[in-house]
Amino acid sequence: MFKRKIKCHYCKREVEEKWNYCPYCGEELKERFGLFEEFIEDVEKDIERMDKEFSKFLAIPRIKFKPLGGGISITIHSATGKTPKIEVKTFGEYKHLEPEIKKRFGIKEPIREVEETVKVPKITEEPEAEIKNLGNKQLISIKLPNVKEKDIEVRKLEQSIEIKAISGDKAYFKLIPIPSGSEIIKKEFKDNVLRIEIER
Repeated sequence: MFKRKIKCHYCKREVEEKWNYCPYCGEELKERFGLFEEFIEDVEKDIERMDKEFSKFLAIPRIKFKPLGGGISITIHSATGKTPKIEVKTFGEYKHLEPEIKKRFGIKEPIREVEETVKVPKITEEPEAEIKNLGNKQLISIKLPNVKEKDIEVRKLEQSIEIKAISGDKAYFKLIPIPSGSEIIKKEFKDNVLRIEIER
């Protein structure tokens, strides 16, 4: 089906497919072309089969055939010592055939990363905070108006507590210093106020 011009990879002169060695430089040819030849044969068989199936479709009685707009493009990239790479593109009304064609040629679709839409708040504000020291305990109260509990993030760092919260277009951020080695023993959110109890 395909008429191919084959060149010796070493001297670059045209050779025939049936030759085992290049008559010009003596380089072995079959080893280089074997895998590619098998691949081309498989491609030819698939195209012939698709052609027969398409012909059967045209031969079905009582169906008015409407010519399809678009086309199919199959490109084979090959380089010395590398496995041939097939690229399939479909256009117009053939687009729906692309997954099936790629599957037949063993072309795997690349994994597409899902882009998440992250809503970035327009305003960042430091919330009001009140800190009370009671012996070896520290009580911290932070006002977070119109914030839901699920939108609050509390993170204990080495010598501070980081509080982040979001309410619509507004973000709250507060960094509260705490003594080294302190632990959060209680945390509750009620009436728009986050209360954190720290123990040293």
